[in-house]
Amino acid sequence: MTGSALVARRAGRDIRTATRIFSAVLMPVGPACVAVIRLIIPGGSGDVGAEVAADPGAQRLVLLLAIPALFTLLPGAFAALRLGRRHRPTLTVWTAAFLIPGYLAMTVLAAGDTAVLAATDIGLEPATVTRLSDEILSLTLFEGLVFVVGHIVGTVLLGVLAWRARLMPRWAAILLLLSQPTHLVAIVIVNPWLDLVAWGCTALGMLFFGIRALRTSNDEWDLPPLSSSLTGEPADARNP
Repeated sequence: MTGSALVARRAGRDIRTATRIFSAVLMPVGPACVAVIRLIIPGGSGDVGAEVAADPGAQRLVLLLAIPALFTLLPGAFAALRLGRRHRPTLTVWTAAFLIPGYLAMTVLAAGDTAVLAATDIGLEPATVTRLSDEILSLTLFEGLVFVVGHIVGTVLLGVLAWRARLMPRWAAILLLLSQPTHLVAIVIVNPWLDLVAWGCTALGMLFFGIRALRTSNDEWDLPPLSSSLTGEPADARNP
């Protein structure tokens, strides 16, 4: 066996292509799910208990969509940051410092939505459910603040990163940059359709990150696996 063939045999399996494709598919899923959640979630009137009691199916759909959202937002963000770190490393660190804690804190909000539906299912009065929701929000005020500031500022910085690193067309980077400030406006004026558009723009931006991941070479995406000769593994352990 030649030396080059032996090194190839001793090297670990190269999964960079698989991780690039998986990341590309993953990135827009979370924001797309949240876009639908923001359109249908009860509570726009301020009386969460009455709205959930009137349409518990909507709340169940919110919790169903929250499952893929919670499991894809964070790895999708990491994948997008991976694309930007070699182009703008400092800006990438600042983006991660806001976006990652913001998405982590989102799990607390999902737990509150679950508690509201559970309280409705066991027959609590709508007024009591609303009081429960308000109490949960007051007890998770810090986590809620981390979520609001983190995901809004983090997405703005992600749009700036996409612009400066030329990771997508500039119009797409602008839409990504403006998406979460628009989401904040939609919450203030209670406009679910505007919220759908806002998170839809976030999903569109992440879709362009996914396209960029597909067009990125394996060597730019990540380092290749080390051979056993570099990791210190004895040669005869893999090639008796």
